[in-house]
Amino acid sequence: MRKLTVAFTGFLTIASFDSFAALNMQQYEFRALQDAKIPGRCVYSPISYHQVKLRIDWALGQGLITERASYWGKAYGYYPIVDMFSNQVAAVCKGDLT
Repeated sequence: MRKLTVAFTGFLTIASFDSFAALNMQQYEFRALQDAKIPGRCVYSPISYHQVKLRIDWALGQGLITERASYWGKAYGYYPIVDMFSNQVAAVCKGDLT
């Protein structure tokens, strides 16, 4: 019976594993620099720094980015674009720092 309990617990652990993790600072910076190189990836009128901070804070609150990533994004003006269907970061774009 003990083996069955251990096996069932292991199965539940694997079944409940969430492969999604928040972007850490290195991943966030990498995405920002890569997305900046892709033509048309971030086509927009630059948003204000106030909007950059709001979007970063929202992503942080949703658990999509880490706190260190949010600091880096605010320091350099890069904010996440979040896919509303998958609730994952689809791109990291540059805002206006002024």
